[in-house]
Amino acid sequence: MKALNILKYYYPSTGGTETYVKQLCGGMHKYGIEPSILTFNHIPRIKTAWGKVDDIAVRRVACHLKLFSQPVGLLAAEMKQLIPKADLVHLHLPFPNAEFLYKYISKPLVVTWCVDPVNTRWEKIFPVFRPSLIQVLEKARKIVLIGPNLLEHSPTLQPYEKKCKVIPLACSPVKGHEPVPTVRRVNKERPAILFVGKLRKYKGVEYLIRSVQHLPDVQLRIVGDGEELSNLRQLTKKTGIDSRVIFLKTVTDEQLSFEYKNANLFVLPSIDASEAFGIVQLEAMSYGLPVINTALPSSVPFVSLDGVTGITVPHSDPPALSAAIKRLFGDHSFYENCSRNAIERAKLFSEENMIKKHSEVYRECV
Repeated sequence: MKALNILKYYYPSTGGTETYVKQLCGGMHKYGIEPSILTFNHIPRIKTAWGKVDDIAVRRVACHLKLFSQPVGLLAAEMKQLIPKADLVHLHLPFPNAEFLYKYISKPLVVTWCVDPVNTRWEKIFPVFRPSLIQVLEKARKIVLIGPNLLEHSPTLQPYEKKCKVIPLACSPVKGHEPVPTVRRVNKERPAILFVGKLRKYKGVEYLIRSVQHLPDVQLRIVGDGEELSNLRQLTKKTGIDSRVIFLKTVTDEQLSFEYKNANLFVLPSIDASEAFGIVQLEAMSYGLPVINTALPSSVPFVSLDGVTGITVPHSDPPALSAAIKRLFGDHSFYENCSRNAIERAKLFSEENMIKKHSEVYRECV
């Protein structure tokens, strides 16, 4: 079976969707499925061309411009050429540019649903592409949800409940840098908080910085790059904590493993459901790190459970973040229980299980 995956960007672009699709395609051959990729080139002004990633064919469409952070290029021409050669199309949402071109999807369609646009920064312009999204959902034979709570928070999706199947994302350790699951103890001298991710507005890192402002014994380590980096650096200076906040713009796999091993707490302070899942939570939990996340209408609170593997707080709320950090660092028994539970919960998100369930969906649809 030939399965064409259509998504906004693909590896070596980094992000949750890119990671998930790379995992998925990397394991499909053992189930007799030949995956391929149709995507935009995340590097501007590069011509449309074929390439390969881990022996998987990747067609990268030249990006001529970006509109509301969406790449624009000749995607229709590529869809018309490639879809007839496939047995199945797997469309990874949200991807409005591909949704507009639903008429070109002539083969059985599987859709991955990460978040309802009404819960994200896309809410104001959602009416523009809602009709095409509805057509995509009508056409889909199966809709894969990355978390069990998405249907509850997705009014757009609820009419299609019978098509839905929950397959959570998974954490894939980097070879040679696999986590050593260790129940953590609180570092009483200078506890370190870790954030890993792209530095975008919806990540809410500014609120994490403001929460640390009132925790004088805490160090904050921020791993990632993005358009908010300069603003966040300025905020640390403005709040007078630049000596306690370390920015690590780019890190190797070895360095990232080191950061997870040496942190005492992981925080994902995202402020809207554009944070659909937060695979970095699983990475942190696999190292035994308790997690503080935010109460979003997405799969984020499903990954790390409030009171079990950490604490869930309201988004955009520095005092709530500060209180959660104080509780975890102040209650050693609670901290160690969260650490122990984090290790066990991370094991439930198996990459092999995720791939197998997708292969079953594919065969059911073709």
